[in-house]
Amino acid sequence: MSILFKSKQERAREDRRTQRQAFRQAEKAIDDVKDRVKQMAKDSKKQWDQAREAAKGGEKAAAQRLLIGYRANQVLMTKLEQKRWVFEQYFTKLQAAQTDQQFTTALAAINKVVNIDPEKVTDVFEASQDLLGEQVDTDRFWAKLYDKETEGASGALEDHIPSLEDLSRQLESEAGAEIGGSAQKAGTELDARVKSGQERVKNLLEGK
Repeated sequence: MSILFKSKQERAREDRRTQRQAFRQAEKAIDDVKDRVKQMAKDSKKQWDQAREAAKGGEKAAAQRLLIGYRANQVLMTKLEQKRWVFEQYFTKLQAAQTDQQFTTALAAINKVVNIDPEKVTDVFEASQDLLGEQVDTDRFWAKLYDKETEGASGALEDHIPSLEDLSRQLESEAGAEIGGSAQKAGTELDARVKSGQERVKNLLEGK
């Protein structure tokens, strides 16, 4: 009997270890995407600076290629942010679901030390499950409404990124600006526009 009991303990420890590893892997995946977006933002800034220098030198074709790469980076960053946000929602829900296991273990321990009526507990939990089942149906209804409201959200979110034409005009403005304050101001205006678009994307994702 002692060997069997020890085997159960070992299995329980392995299960907990596997769960911890799975959640750590999910957290790492989220952090990796955040780091990738940060790196892409740096690369985008470099592309923009290179495009401006090319425009100053009259290399229009090179400037346009860099500009296309810059905007493609912005679009990809937005899509990555969307995926990260969706993944985080599921991750958070699974973290909450893990609580069910903890409650189950706690209840099992309580059952060993408290004198209770099993039939009454069963009745209470069955009633609760019926109510929760109705809540699941309600949640499913709200989810359908949410999906309907967010149809085509990907395109809508990308619309908050300045168009290639807007970026071209901004690039020409910076390239033609005088060295010093005016050039710095032009760059600041672009950064403000991109940041504003990113904030609107974030607010859309978070339902603000």
